[in-house]
Amino acid sequence: DRGFGRCLVIRKYQAAIKRYANGTADRTAGPPPADAFPGGEDDARYKRFRALDTDGICLVGEQVAPGSILINKESPMQVMEGAEMDGGANAAPIFKPTPLTYKSAAPSHVDKVVITSNESDHFLVKVQLRQCRRPEIGDKFSSRHGQKGVCGVIVNQEDMPFNDLGMCPDLIMNPHGFPSRMTVGKMIELIAGKAGVLEGRQAYGTAFGE
Repeated sequence: DRGFGRCLVIRKYQAAIKRYANGTADRTAGPPPADAFPGGEDDARYKRFRALDTDGICLVGEQVAPGSILINKESPMQVMEGAEMDGGANAAPIFKPTPLTYKSAAPSHVDKVVITSNESDHFLVKVQLRQCRRPEIGDKFSSRHGQKGVCGVIVNQEDMPFNDLGMCPDLIMNPHGFPSRMTVGKMIELIAGKAGVLEGRQAYGTAFGE
């Protein structure tokens, strides 16, 4: 594994901090202290909050695992106008946790966090996650010529064919994909690239010149 064929998968999450008709609004809360859990910092419930900053929003660069909390949002229990709160009209609103959690199966890293607003003047917290993926058997690849193919096998370097100088290819393509798709431009580009390497000059491989 030398980084060949790796890709970055970008996922975006967002949560709205809304204001309600009775004057209450959502809020974000920082992570709870470790001593609030029986297992302390090793408690699985506490580990869900590890990516959060003191404002309840995840930090850029932090790694998140499945179930990790990205935005620790809390919403009021009573949101309807005219609804009487428990304890009287002057009582403080009671909040319930409504966090935004990471639900993918593989870990990711927080790439970007943006705080903005929408047309309803609600605050929006947008989180962009970055996940690095390695090629796996069954992954589909395509070249610039539209020549597509599926990864069928991944082998070690010592199991690859090699020449008398010990050089071995990084990728072997099944030639049976050429007759059906007829990507002749790809074959010309491959040959021109090999000729340019052997002659030590840049080859012109586009269709807009001689």
